[in-house]
Amino acid sequence: MSTTVQGVDARAYLAGWLSAVTGMTIADINAIPEEKWTESLGGCARSANGLLADTVTNLLWTTDVVQGKESDAYNHMAAMAEEFTDKSVAVAKFAAASAALGEAIQNASDEVLNSMATAPWGMPTPVFTLATISVNHIWYHDGQFNYVHCLLGDEKVHWMP
Repeated sequence: MSTTVQGVDARAYLAGWLSAVTGMTIADINAIPEEKWTESLGGCARSANGLLADTVTNLLWTTDVVQGKESDAYNHMAAMAEEFTDKSVAVAKFAAASAALGEAIQNASDEVLNSMATAPWGMPTPVFTLATISVNHIWYHDGQFNYVHCLLGDEKVHWMP
């Protein structure tokens, strides 16, 4: 048996991880009680629907960039948070945005993935790196959803069997 790696399909691995973290996050979102979904715990924390609006905004922005387009997705985050007061709407839009990014990653050319784009924080960054950050950005916010669970006395890991 050869131990030499013949190639790595970075697109497939990234799209696979995107699917995994999306599934974990949806399980954790579904475990947040409806009456707490839009609440600012402690009076200063971002609400869970606001966190998901941030997540989806980033997914939409990154999908545009991976497709070689300009994006104004960040101009719509506040409106999205309002739309996301309905958790089922929020989860459906999150799943769709995640799937769109996965498809964009799989279909992007090497030229596009190796090109530079200016990140929302103003730093020129390779597009593949931006896609990687966007996928892991989901997990970052999933950690916040898990913290919401803990603040509510729920210590279960909802995405584990």
